[in-house]
Amino acid sequence: MESDSFQYRVLFEYKRERGDDISLQTGDLLTVQKATLMAVPGLDYQDGEERSPRGWLHGTNERTKETGDFPGTFVEYIGLRVGPPAAKSWPRPVPPIPGGPHTDMGAQPPGAAAASGCEISALDIPSSSVIAAELILQL
Repeated sequence: MESDSFQYRVLFEYKRERGDDISLQTGDLLTVQKATLMAVPGLDYQDGEERSPRGWLHGTNERTKETGDFPGTFVEYIGLRVGPPAAKSWPRPVPPIPGGPHTDMGAQPPGAAAASGCEISALDIPSSSVIAAELILQL
């Protein structure tokens, strides 16, 4: 999968030395894209070698959200992180403008009728359900 990435935990503090570096604190979690690691010039990483990183890596510090370079020997491999889940199969509907005209909401996920402006009146509810709800409220 293209969006696969590796996660590392920082073992030693590192202070930024150059503009492309990121500072690290012990315990920070870092994410490195697999494609980025495999493309490091001169290191010729092979599958499995991500467990013992060497040289400079390029990744994102999950705590600070900074992206940049850091020494691979300052981190330990903790696992493979698979990319974000696929997007929803339907767009999220935009609610109608209060007091404005109703517009076509398009395709809706199951159970979204109530959110689309369709309302159920008390006349649509069977009387047995109303009685059951009243009994529950009395408890």
